Amino acid sequence: MADLQPLHIGRRPERAGLQARLRSLFAAPGWGRRIEPRTRYGEPFLPGLPALGRQHVGDARALLERAEAVRGRRFKFFGRTVGFPGRIDWEPRGLPRPWRIALNSLDDLFSAGVAAALAPTREVRAAWYDVAMNLAREWLTGAPPHSGVAWEVPALSRRIPNLIYLQTFFARELRDDPGARRTLRESLYTQAAALAATASDQPADHWLVAAGRALFMAGRFFDGMEARGWLDAGTALLWSQLREQIHEDGGHRGRNPVAHALVLADYLEILAFLRASNDDAPPWACKSVKSMADFLARLLHPDGELPLFHDAALGVSLPARELLATAAALFHEPSLASAGELPGVWPLLVLGDAGRRAHANLPRRREGAEPRALRRTGFYVLPGDTGDVMLLDGGTPPPGGDPNLFGYELSVGGMRIIVDAGVGGEEPGPWGDYFRSTRAHNTVAVDDVDDRRWPEVSDVRWIMRDGLLYFSGTHDGFAHRTPALKHRRRVFCLPGRFWVIADELLGAGGVEAESFIHLHPDVQLAALCRGRPAFTASRSPTARVEIVPAGTHEVRAVHGIDDARPQGWYAARHGERRSAPVLSLLAIGRLPLVFGYALVPRANAPAELTFHQDAFQLRAMLRVDDREYAMAVVQDEVELVRSG
Repeated sequence: MADLQPLHIGRRPERAGLQARLRSLFAAPGWGRRIEPRTRYGEPFLPGLPALGRQHVGDARALLERAEAVRGRRFKFFGRTVGFPGRIDWEPRGLPRPWRIALNSLDDLFSAGVAAALAPTREVRAAWYDVAMNLAREWLTGAPPHSGVAWEVPALSRRIPNLIYLQTFFARELRDDPGARRTLRESLYTQAAALAATASDQPADHWLVAAGRALFMAGRFFDGMEARGWLDAGTALLWSQLREQIHEDGGHRGRNPVAHALVLADYLEILAFLRASNDDAPPWACKSVKSMADFLARLLHPDGELPLFHDAALGVSLPARELLATAAALFHEPSLASAGELPGVWPLLVLGDAGRRAHANLPRRREGAEPRALRRTGFYVLPGDTGDVMLLDGGTPPPGGDPNLFGYELSVGGMRIIVDAGVGGEEPGPWGDYFRSTRAHNTVAVDDVDDRRWPEVSDVRWIMRDGLLYFSGTHDGFAHRTPALKHRRRVFCLPGRFWVIADELLGAGGVEAESFIHLHPDVQLAALCRGRPAFTASRSPTARVEIVPAGTHEVRAVHGIDDARPQGWYAARHGERRSAPVLSLLAIGRLPLVFGYALVPRANAPAELTFHQDAFQLRAMLRVDDREYAMAVVQDEVELVRSG
């Protein structure tokens, strides 16, 4: 499992003297002697390992491919593959810090262990043992001792569980190889002590949860007073950070969907471990983790994948389907269960055969997307017919800022139609500038200048009335350039009929604004000749939406521009950039100014949209064939009148 990209979660500056304290720790009396750490027996690490067999080869395909890459000494993280034909360089120059963290996390030990568990013969299994041990041995002998990225909290937090997994997968081989077993345990003990000494310096982010998980696991793996201290520290971290980092609606405060999935995976594994060992978790903690699973289920597209808000990328965390199935078995929640058997390898390994049976016996409830305001985390779900949903980012950006203000993604007919440009902000030059810019999101830019200020979102409204869903929010992200200039986005949704996006720019003076609509690379974009600009974006006869602008001076369509100011690109995964169509709606005028567009799914008739605004109200009129929908907003009152 790959680790997360930079999440733009604020980091504290590294405290001076950290490395000196570590060196002092390892130079203290007792560290120079060969220790023989005592381990516990019967602890339920990977309780589903005995149930893993050849019938799971299909589910393990991605892990087996990673294991084969490691056998060939190729390592792929964040879309970048690096081969080491000779000695592995654990601090490779020219590679970003997240890549080096992933390399030093030794996540591929898990892949090699799964490959060994699924090996058809003893000889093949022995070969995988050699691959895994050679990788671990090369890190033990080649990584910089007690310094560098390898000994910081992120890499330690992921590597410690992976080394425990290594000894779980290959327990039989290590019994016959006492020298290797002793070396592994001595190093693991040292690393756990180092993490315990440095975890307090880590900001309260998803890495601190990972540190709590690692200390908990080390405390259950080893025996003795020091290990007991790690267990207590890890448990305290896990429960305190669950309170601190998870909102009442179940969302992670970092507002990155991938960070949410990573944290949820850590907590699900801990709860599964406690259940397998007949230990109790606090009832409030179980309730909070279940709310995280509910949150994740609500924030998914119909294709079962996450939206790409705030530098999220596909393929970084465990698949949402596996996480939700694990939660369904743990909490006996049918609404989270997937069709068929327990999906993937990870759920079976952490739940065991009892969890597999619990999942199989759950009744299945097929529920479509429901209107939902996840207010504390700042996401809103505006559904349509089955397979149609708009996921709206309506909250204040995470620390460090993000230009996706009131951006959204839209699926129609079960397929993504309107998407965020995705991930790529770590790339150098104009590409990094593009993916970090306003023009890479489905939002509004002013005066062709990318907003770099950390804005504040205010005046958020969420109303459900007479079948109409209404969202409204305001931000002041442009005020540092034009005093008193604010952007208010209103979204009207009549499920199954339309979504209307109205953008108001409030203040004084003149302005030039541009609203972007990013389409999936597989979308076919066509212009309609009906006296005013309109477009259809389609991926299939049922995955089709008509885009009807209003209040615009000009509409531009671009696709895959590759110059000093790129535009029209989609990067759902690290290192996989694809050209994609983008519509930009240009509006010029005196403030206050209103413009926007309607999104009409599967429209078979002409549509027309108009806006009317004065000091007291906003009115939007949408005509689709012989039907009219008149929407009016007066202060906090919303009204819909239908005719035709």
